[in-house]
Amino acid sequence: MKGLLLLSGGLDSSLAGRLILEQGIELVALHLESPFGCENTAETMAAELGIPLLRRPKGDAFIDILKKPEFGYGSVVNPCIDCRILMFSIAKQVLSEIQANFLVTGEVVGQRPMSQKRDTLYVIDQEAGMEGEILRPLSARLLPETRMEKEGLIDRRKLFGWAGRSRKPQLALARKFGFKTIPSPAGGCLLTDDHFRERVTDFITLDDGRDKGHASLLRHGRHYRFEDSTWVILGRNEKDNKALDEKITGLGVSFHPEGFNGPSIFFPDPVPAHMEEIVYGALLPYIPEHPQGYTPMTVKTVWGDHSHFLTLAPPLEESPFLKEEYWTNHLRH
Repeated sequence: MKGLLLLSGGLDSSLAGRLILEQGIELVALHLESPFGCENTAETMAAELGIPLLRRPKGDAFIDILKKPEFGYGSVVNPCIDCRILMFSIAKQVLSEIQANFLVTGEVVGQRPMSQKRDTLYVIDQEAGMEGEILRPLSARLLPETRMEKEGLIDRRKLFGWAGRSRKPQLALARKFGFKTIPSPAGGCLLTDDHFRERVTDFITLDDGRDKGHASLLRHGRHYRFEDSTWVILGRNEKDNKALDEKITGLGVSFHPEGFNGPSIFFPDPVPAHMEEIVYGALLPYIPEHPQGYTPMTVKTVWGDHSHFLTLAPPLEESPFLKEEYWTNHLRH
């Protein structure tokens, strides 16, 4: 008997896995990766449980859902129900691949307002073709018996009937199990973050023709959007620059200041015709003032595997990109 644990890296899914391991069931963990590259502790928690970890991307299908979810959005641009259906559909494929018998999740009834109501859980299972095949150990006693419970493969009496958003029962159980790592409470879905939501809204409304891989750029840097839908990203720090350098390959072009300190600048394809003017304006606050006005600056341009040095001449003084307030008005945080 083998189960597949949908492991987010949070405490709930880790506890759900431990409860099933306590019943002598073999488990394999599956972590589904967001196109945004969200940070998580899935590897740490799989090691805590002593089980192997598989990773699969949500991929382009998630971007399609984000743009037009069949079941709509929550309070913001969070297509929770459609996302959950996609996750279970991917998990169903993995179940077949590894010859596992059922899926385990850490869902708690009522914890999430859109996707974890009892009626909604039933709809999600049905849409994913997983009715009776998903075990939710933390809330199992509040839900209909699964096939595994009916067949006596899982002892329902050793599962819980938790509901709501309190974290106290989970913390108590983690201490009882002697978890060495207790993940901090998640801040919720990244799509509900005010600043990130603004970037995502731009992405799904302005970038229909762009490669879906551009979604991986949204988590890094300081983003600007100008009137013609031009998208510019400035690295905040060395970590940002490194991440964006890796992700921009094949998706756009980057500029790096030479001879002075300043942010790296990234343009996702398609790049604008006035790209060099924007670069000059972005780097202007970082170059030493010249007594006779604006001065040329040198940057390193990287496009895929190709790079070269470029000297930028100052744009005309009426260029809006030379004005700090213009940048401030188009900031997407």
